[in-house]
Amino acid sequence: MLSAPIEFWVITQVAIDLCLIILFVIFLRQVKGACTGPKSGQIERVTRILEPALRDAQALAGQFEAQLKEKQRIVSSLNERLDSRIISLNLLLNRAETCLASCARVPGENVTAGREVSDLQQEIVTLAEKGLEAKEIASRLEISKGEVTLVLDLKKRFLEMEQG
Repeated sequence: MLSAPIEFWVITQVAIDLCLIILFVIFLRQVKGACTGPKSGQIERVTRILEPALRDAQALAGQFEAQLKEKQRIVSSLNERLDSRIISLNLLLNRAETCLASCARVPGENVTAGREVSDLQQEIVTLAEKGLEAKEIASRLEISKGEVTLVLDLKKRFLEMEQG
């Protein structure tokens, strides 16, 4: 029933075993080559390539940080100027309303008309620091109580912004 002699089957088995051994050796070499990783020369070359790029990136980050701080300083300065202008405009508006109201009641010249806004602000703050109430300051400077309250509130807000 067997058409091929047993020697044929033994030789075939040995050939298959040899092929499997060769494939296993090739596989082991592939695995060993993958485990050793890049050679030290390759690592040094990659390091030399990346070092200048990292130094440039660090320098750019430092420049960006300096520019950012400068812009923050400029924005803070602009905010302070804007707040000062808003205070001045509100004072002028209150003075104008007071002048209109006083002109309608008693014709004549307003005593505060010749004062500068910043001088008036400073007088209000100085009197408040001495302990005078807003009503007393308003009557002493011949301006409205609302104007005095506005100046004191804005001054308080400005001080809080400087501290915070």
